[in-house]
Amino acid sequence: MAITTIVMDVYKPGSELKNKVVDISDSFNARVGDNQVRLVIKYIERGIVERMEQEQLTPFMMGWVGQQDEEQKVTAETGIAVSYHGSTNDIIGGGKVRMDLPGTMFPQEGAFYGFFGLENSSGKRVTTNNVLFKIENNNPDMYVDTLPFRTELQKLLDWATAQAKSNLSGIDTDWEALKATIKAMIEKDDTDLISISNRIGLAEADLKELLKQIADNNVVTIDYLNKLINNFVVDVPENMDIGGELTPEMKNIADNFISALPKDGFKFLMVTDSHYEDTAFPLPGLGYPHGKESLWHLSIVDYLANYVDVVVAGGDNTNGMTFDYTHTVADQDLFATKLLDTPGKADKFLLKGNHDDGSPIMRYGTTMPDGTLKMGSAQPSDVMTDDDFKEVFRTSQQLYNEQRQDGDSLYFYKDYPDSKIRLIGLDSFDVPTDTVNDDGTLTHMRYITTSFSNKQLNWLISEALMNVPEDYQVIITTHCPQVGGDLAEDPESTWYNHELLQGILDSFVKGTSYTGQSPAETPKEMFAKVSTNFTGQGPRVIAGYYVGHYHEERIEKLDNFTEVLFLNDANGDQTQSAESFNVNSLGIAVATVDTANRSVQINGLGRATNRSYKY
Repeated sequence: MAITTIVMDVYKPGSELKNKVVDISDSFNARVGDNQVRLVIKYIERGIVERMEQEQLTPFMMGWVGQQDEEQKVTAETGIAVSYHGSTNDIIGGGKVRMDLPGTMFPQEGAFYGFFGLENSSGKRVTTNNVLFKIENNNPDMYVDTLPFRTELQKLLDWATAQAKSNLSGIDTDWEALKATIKAMIEKDDTDLISISNRIGLAEADLKELLKQIADNNVVTIDYLNKLINNFVVDVPENMDIGGELTPEMKNIADNFISALPKDGFKFLMVTDSHYEDTAFPLPGLGYPHGKESLWHLSIVDYLANYVDVVVAGGDNTNGMTFDYTHTVADQDLFATKLLDTPGKADKFLLKGNHDDGSPIMRYGTTMPDGTLKMGSAQPSDVMTDDDFKEVFRTSQQLYNEQRQDGDSLYFYKDYPDSKIRLIGLDSFDVPTDTVNDDGTLTHMRYITTSFSNKQLNWLISEALMNVPEDYQVIITTHCPQVGGDLAEDPESTWYNHELLQGILDSFVKGTSYTGQSPAETPKEMFAKVSTNFTGQGPRVIAGYYVGHYHEERIEKLDNFTEVLFLNDANGDQTQSAESFNVNSLGIAVATVDTANRSVQINGLGRATNRSYKY
């Protein structure tokens, strides 16, 4: 199977890569005469994502194009020297670069033999293993088909649907052509021919019934055509990547969900507490048997993203129980990449939760002989820093023209003029990772510490709330709720500055002033002092305060705004095996905000339910 993400390790792994062949044809093809050929590479070093932006590294590649010698190499004697030196514009975040290679890289037929690398003006230069790929000389012209991709089976459905409005003459010929195409595709992918052939045979029987209906002038319904197509549906593979097509069954579920959404209003999709992990955590009750499927869920999220205004991954995107910093970063980067690098048109934002940085496993570091769990500890090097999250979430790129403090903060706001909505995303685990105890362990672990920093709260006052247009309403989203719950009831957990946030929001809604500060016993690195004066802009409206964290659905009417808790997307049913995955493993919801009537309709998909409230 071809791959679409090319990962290059500048550490240059050894002999195990010799003569290794990797099919990258899904993402890169080059012929003589091609120009602006896109090549996307992710650079790592011993598994850790390269921090190109911090070190101002830019991509380059050098080598020769020509005929291979007896050692399968191309040298100055047998080829033409070629090179590409990129710029910071090639960097797309998360260790990835996107290069549009010029035609000079493909001067003649043969093979490219050389290496990729990163360099900066300060003299740093890192390179990868040697790379070899073919340069073809046939059909040099390239083009992009602007129409959405449709499989051959879907094309038949489209054709038959159109013909049902007039006549269906010629369907036998098209059917035979379709069978040949499907068989060729099956042979290419090395799938079970016997099983698929049986399906084709069954579908032929359905076709005969269809033709009889036509002959009898009976009406051909879309439901019947869908039934015909569904005979070809192959079960979703366990490692299905997102960005591809949904199965007809899941597309039908998604389409039905979309059709049930209110027609008008600002649409906010929440997918929170996904707890992605590539293996279930071994300790009972702490892992998610469907952790891997969180990535598959994002294929549905991306499909829905064409019908909503914004998608928010509300934190605890990963489970953070990997025992390994490198693994933690890799999981978080994979989840973010799967969410951001997809074509769904909605804005997509990621928030930080208490699981995401890898600190949970440090708490549950030891299993006692009696089966109980003993509190562990973490070193700063064990957990992700804010800089790590900024790189993975690509905050400095401001992908959707959102406003962030210092241009790259993990909190933001974005205006939606058509809906007259300002969306504010906050970091409720704004916890320092550079404060340590005498023994070198972290003083504050995000897993059991929720906080809003002094810097973030004062930005909220002076930037996000102070300049809201007069006729706009506000939606606020973060991971941890304002109201109490499991963290508050945990004797080892700590909350900082939530009461200050409450005072800020209350004064904003009422159009009053407020002054407050952290209690005197608050550690200095968590201390905050705030002062508001919203009297000049009058009372305002918060349409909703949208959160996750508690893995439950709840609507809390607070004094001046409504807090809505969204269900966890991760399926926590420990008794359900991954092989029995179904739509009820999903926990996704869309909130449609009707600003004119001050009402919100929440539609749930999978385990999530339908709810509504007035504000």
